[in-house]
Amino acid sequence: MNVKRIILIGYKEFQDHLTSRRFLALLFLMLTITGVYVFKDIGSYFEALERYNDPLAYSIFGLPKAMNIFEGIKSGIAGGSVFGSIIAIALGFDLITKERETGSIKALLSVPLYRDEVINGKALGGIIAIVFAVTVVFVLTLGIMLVYSIVPGLDELGFICVFWLVTILYLSGIFVMSVMVSSFVKTSGMSFIYSLLLFLLLTSVIYSTGNFAVDVVMGPKPSMNTENMDMSEIDEYYEQSSAYYQRQMELTNLVFYVSIDNNYRKVAIALTKPEYYLKSQSDDMSTDYPEPELFDMLGRLWGYILFLIAYPVIFFGIAYVRFMRMDLR
Repeated sequence: MNVKRIILIGYKEFQDHLTSRRFLALLFLMLTITGVYVFKDIGSYFEALERYNDPLAYSIFGLPKAMNIFEGIKSGIAGGSVFGSIIAIALGFDLITKERETGSIKALLSVPLYRDEVINGKALGGIIAIVFAVTVVFVLTLGIMLVYSIVPGLDELGFICVFWLVTILYLSGIFVMSVMVSSFVKTSGMSFIYSLLLFLLLTSVIYSTGNFAVDVVMGPKPSMNTENMDMSEIDEYYEQSSAYYQRQMELTNLVFYVSIDNNYRKVAIALTKPEYYLKSQSDDMSTDYPEPELFDMLGRLWGYILFLIAYPVIFFGIAYVRFMRMDLR
């Protein structure tokens, strides 16, 4: 395996993506949708600032911060819009099937290239295109904020940079997933359909059926007959109920860890609105927390981030093995 050849293939793939009308159209739509959410969050920022400055008003979240506005990017990519995810799928669903349909894969491998260099280079080019798209979204958001004289502090820039990396990681996972599907399917049309179905399975289906699956596994809730019960039986009931709900919460979190967009949304909210995230995890929303620090938040989010890393690694491992064993006749 030659690293220089991998970089050359990746650069060529990136150029192809960057000049693709499909990629540019989807990027424009994502920028438009994300821009709508960003402008909405800018309005919310100024409203929250006015409430904070009003001595008669009260906000449990304190002074609004510039990084709160970046929550609109999460909404535009994995919230009310799926254009970010669609871009990632569009970059990878025909990465291999297109080469097989046109027969160019045979010509490509007829030159002094190894299969692992081809798959690694193509994956690298797609990830670079994702980095480009995400960077454009973040830079334009920051530019809009500066126009409105909203300047993030140095500590906020740390949160924003980590959020940028997490967004790239999330979209890269979806991109590699579509590459994996492309390595198994022979036509680009079916590859796109199967990629969408797998994406929906890993997002909406798991998220919507998670609670039902947990209820089936947990069984009926502990019941209490208030007649003829002494204090020891009541205490035993409360212990059983506490253990039941604790176990239910653990299973629910485990099921939702499998949902890739749920992991991204959790991390995105924690990084753009840390005060809200900390209070939402507490039983008492009025609890005051010290100023959130980046490393403290990352310590709370390591499970979600670990799954975001695991998805592209697992998907690429499967795609790599499949491509290396593929019959190109």
